[in-house]
Amino acid sequence: MSLGKKKIISTVLRYAVLILVGLPMVYPLLWMVSATFKSNTEIFSGMGLIPKTFNFDGYKNAFNDFGGNINLLKAMINTYSYVIPKVVFTIISATVTAYGFSRFKFKGRDVLFAILMSTLFLPQVVLNVPQFLLFNKLGWVDSGLYLPLIVPTLFAIDTYFVFMLIQFLRGIPVELEEAAQIDGCNVVQILVKIIVPMLKPALVSCALFQFMWSSNDFMGPLLYVSTPANYPAAIFVKLSMDADTGFEWNRVLAVSLISIIPSLVVFFLAQDTFVEGITAGGVKG
Repeated sequence: MSLGKKKIISTVLRYAVLILVGLPMVYPLLWMVSATFKSNTEIFSGMGLIPKTFNFDGYKNAFNDFGGNINLLKAMINTYSYVIPKVVFTIISATVTAYGFSRFKFKGRDVLFAILMSTLFLPQVVLNVPQFLLFNKLGWVDSGLYLPLIVPTLFAIDTYFVFMLIQFLRGIPVELEEAAQIDGCNVVQILVKIIVPMLKPALVSCALFQFMWSSNDFMGPLLYVSTPANYPAAIFVKLSMDADTGFEWNRVLAVSLISIIPSLVVFFLAQDTFVEGITAGGVKG
């Protein structure tokens, strides 16, 4: 068998395996999209992807108000009014913290780093009560600015991102910074002009993770947002389920689908850099 035929067979087999593995993963999303065009009866009558009759009531009712001056559009605006600041502040604080731990030697660094890493094993559920008491005493609960959700990200509370950036920084040669110092750069200039551009893949990965996690967060807004007009999309989806009159599942699924579209768009726009950041183990020469 010639080398060309072997390459073709190898490519076909590889794509066949990818398709077989990918279909079970993509099928739930495809079914969700198709179910938005089905009636309740048809949704529970089979698992087919193509609706027998297209029903657009789910999308028509998706933008209805559910009381409290809230609808899907406003809920999505509310969501990204705190998600975007959280992403920005997380990247800034995590970068500064990771740079400090990876490049500077100071008294107690190892102990502080060990304490920082130990917070990875601390479940968020055990922090909910003390954090709520703290933010309530500060008067931040039900703040229109979503202070309990945004302010903590200024202090690098997401240890996973700090650890991820530290690991990436270990692959960046210190000689680059020493050369910049010789050229007259101070610490801030080295961080901004040398380190941050080289951290771009890792920073994009952190930003995407934070964007998706914050967009899907239900417990945080549930604890700290009590005014219906300020509800994010995660809570609005729950509001769209009316247990008294029965669930209109095409509407619920339509609301869910519309609410995740921004996350899907952001992911596909940045997927190349995201994959590079996840797989990168050092600096390419």
